[in-house]
Amino acid sequence: MNDYHPTNPHDHFVRRTFDVAENTCALVKMYLPASILCNLRLETLEPCRETFLGANEHEKRLDLLYTARLHDDTPVLVYLLLEHKSYIDRHIALQLLGYVLRILEWRKRNGQPPCVVIPIVIYHGDEPWDEPTSLRHKIVANEHLTAFVPDMQVILADLSRLSAESLPDMPALKARIRTLQLARRAQPPYESVIAIFALLHGAPENDSLIDARNDIIWYLCAVFDAGKLEWFAQVISTGMQLETATPMPTIYEALTERRVVQGIEQGIEKGIEKGVIIGCIRALQEVLQQAVASQEE
Repeated sequence: MNDYHPTNPHDHFVRRTFDVAENTCALVKMYLPASILCNLRLETLEPCRETFLGANEHEKRLDLLYTARLHDDTPVLVYLLLEHKSYIDRHIALQLLGYVLRILEWRKRNGQPPCVVIPIVIYHGDEPWDEPTSLRHKIVANEHLTAFVPDMQVILADLSRLSAESLPDMPALKARIRTLQLARRAQPPYESVIAIFALLHGAPENDSLIDARNDIIWYLCAVFDAGKLEWFAQVISTGMQLETATPMPTIYEALTERRVVQGIEQGIEKGIEKGVIIGCIRALQEVLQQAVASQEE
């Protein structure tokens, strides 16, 4: 995975999720029309590590670019815009067009021919998406003028509307998507969070599962008020104890023993919000006996 730590925890979590080719492949299968999928060789899907920002630009790179091949060996770009959309962005059509043009300009500068770019917008906001994703559908023009408006088809992946039955049979990805669905609520239902950790606990242990567990814990601590840490600790502890013979002490108790709570209070007093979150992550991971991954860089 790429190291990427934006200030927005939603952006970070979504990118961590789809910076894995296996997860992106599952997303493509869910949302791309059959007429496109039948032409794609999904086994050739791989990340492109190039950046398309200009030298004087300072915006954060929230996109992921994947390359794939068609069955006739023609290259095609599957472009995922992973900027977090918790609201309906009324400028998304122009933003997407700018991103696609940036990619094509980069290819021209590097002596490569233009190619197909398939934009996929990942959204998990509260309201159903009702904004046109194409300028041709957004700009008001009569039939004689529409030919002068740039047009581009976009795939909208609305994760918030996915039912549990429609999720892929991939425990780590399923748990991540269900976590994203909870993140827009003022307070996530206790039973729903328990169910997420039950998904992870019942699957064979591997790196993908460990990453998902750690990322979900970090995400929950980052998105919701740190004052609710005791409540989260009870939920996470209960979820992790499923099918476990030896009861695990509550995470909150362990945090207290390690004086982490005191450190959190001191961090809040100093206004170091990032340090608070990092402290929570490390303490929770230590208690869960997971590898402690730094989120500082």
